[in-house]
Amino acid sequence: MRPLTSTYPFNGLLLNPAYAGSLNKLSAIAVYRRQWLNIDGAPTYAAFTAHSSFMDNRIGVGLQASQDKVGANELTSIYGSYAYKIKTGVGILAMGLQGGFDNSRFDPSKLSIFDKSDGNLIGISNKFSPNFGTGLYFANPRMYVSVAVPYILENKTYASGGNDAVSSEARQKRYYYITGGVIIPINEHIKFTPTALIRAQQSNRLTVDITPMIIFDEIAYLGISYRTSKDITFIGQLILNENLRVGYAYDATASQINTQTTGSHEILLNYRIKLRNYKKDPQCPVYF
Repeated sequence: MRPLTSTYPFNGLLLNPAYAGSLNKLSAIAVYRRQWLNIDGAPTYAAFTAHSSFMDNRIGVGLQASQDKVGANELTSIYGSYAYKIKTGVGILAMGLQGGFDNSRFDPSKLSIFDKSDGNLIGISNKFSPNFGTGLYFANPRMYVSVAVPYILENKTYASGGNDAVSSEARQKRYYYITGGVIIPINEHIKFTPTALIRAQQSNRLTVDITPMIIFDEIAYLGISYRTSKDITFIGQLILNENLRVGYAYDATASQINTQTTGSHEILLNYRIKLRNYKKDPQCPVYF
């Protein structure tokens, strides 16, 4: 499956192009994830997203770039996003499109090769694959629901051999993301916000993340998440000022691999700034 992030509640553009411009300000996020510490060739993931609204908050434009490394495999992706927003009496509905490309790279020099004569493991392989996707996003200050098919084309994976001597027939199956969350006030200082993410891919297992969090005085987010792949995640976010936020997640796996690793770490940095002096929209999401 595509790389996962545990800080998904704070980074909606990674899941859905319709999220672009939802905050009515420029938002730029950098996230880095190091998975399964102490295991050679374990996944590392880095991503940058940025988006803002234009034309009196009627449209949103976004950009995302990411790099995922797993052993000898490396996936680099760049996508642009466009969202058109419709104001309703109960919230804002956005329809989004994204387009871009993936570049898969396989470098056998990073492997421990037992049979040096294997022609399928000679030379570096690259595979360039354009793709596009779409999504719907509905939100108000109390809740949000997101449905997206961000990668529609079922492209072939990379070809083996430096000269494409052996072509792969394997294809990357289509993805479906459904996520949502609500804000439940407890008192004037505390709010409860449970979120959920369903990730589905054809011919692959369904994964579900359940992430309940507490918001303290509109400044600190703290929660715990459970993933059906048997990961338990401790997640938090701190609002340092009106422009800067920092998030962190620690995954403690409960599967058999826990005897080999101390877990996974993920850090997120979010910078937000108003580009225009628009009047505050009471329907604009505050927490998402």
